[in-house]
Amino acid sequence: MIKLFMKNFMQLTLLVSLFFSCNEVKDNDFDEDDLNKEIENARLSELSEIYFVGNYAGNLSVYKYDYKTDKSKVFWHSNDERVIDLLISPDYKSAYFISKRKQRLKSSQPAIEKGRLYRIDFEVNKVESITQLEEGIQVIPFWTDNDRFTLVINSIDKTIASYINKNTQVYNRFGKLLSDNTEIYDLTKDGYPITRLPSINYKSPNELFTVIEKNDSIYIRQQKSKKEIKTRFTSKKILQIGWAENNKHLIMLLKSKDQLKQSPNDLEKTLLAIYDLQKKKTVKMFETVGYKRFVLIGDFLIFDNGFARDSHIEIFKLESLSNYKTIKINGGCGLRNI
Repeated sequence: MIKLFMKNFMQLTLLVSLFFSCNEVKDNDFDEDDLNKEIENARLSELSEIYFVGNYAGNLSVYKYDYKTDKSKVFWHSNDERVIDLLISPDYKSAYFISKRKQRLKSSQPAIEKGRLYRIDFEVNKVESITQLEEGIQVIPFWTDNDRFTLVINSIDKTIASYINKNTQVYNRFGKLLSDNTEIYDLTKDGYPITRLPSINYKSPNELFTVIEKNDSIYIRQQKSKKEIKTRFTSKKILQIGWAENNKHLIMLLKSKDQLKQSPNDLEKTLLAIYDLQKKKTVKMFETVGYKRFVLIGDFLIFDNGFARDSHIEIFKLESLSNYKTIKINGGCGLRNI
């Protein structure tokens, strides 16, 4: 009787195991089938031009790289102003940039005096002056989404030195001011004002994959099967995530968590990784000093490399995993600033 029970129990266990195993394979097949269809039917954007910041006649200016002619030309320059930040919308259809005449303090977020906000009209290739900026100790510009650009300026109150005025302006992509609000922070009670930046895109646009940080490692979760694939990256802080337009590749800009304890004067080493979602593995890595940010246009990965006068821009083809072009300007250049 016991032998019969054990035999039936083992058969039942085997059947249950096979059932769940088949379901897992089925879910995995769905993940792969959906991804293959996405890649096959994807329509990639056409790379026509790249706007970036470069040195010209001693001042940082806006350049434009033309893909067809394979040449870079000065797009906007002023003898009295220098560009400190160029911000292009996530869909690469609109842009704002900030210029300044004089910088009083050195910091990661530049202090501004006699600054000005400009907008680039991509359709007519012209620059439009939007507004004169108020004096501030910190400037934080960012795109909230494809249609809204936010500019935060923190300044010391002219009457009470322990007060910080946080001015937040929101513009649409056409340069229209949507809102203008000022909040007052008492440093002794409220502390210094904190601005929340847009969150990293951990989930793919097609919602098939999600990047997960767990137990000091980075995983890729398949949405349907819920399977988590462990990557080779450990003890890394994610700085930026990008999903290729055809959904085949995941791009991650990473920094070692050990560097968070280093001196601010130490050169920051970063790792740019390309993960193939079809092959489920990392297919390319760039590790050096100077990778600050990247953009994805069509089949191209475009990223910063190098520091200061040696900074340049790399254009990399994702499908062939090959270098296409290096943009160099005498004095250095970068996608957002130098």
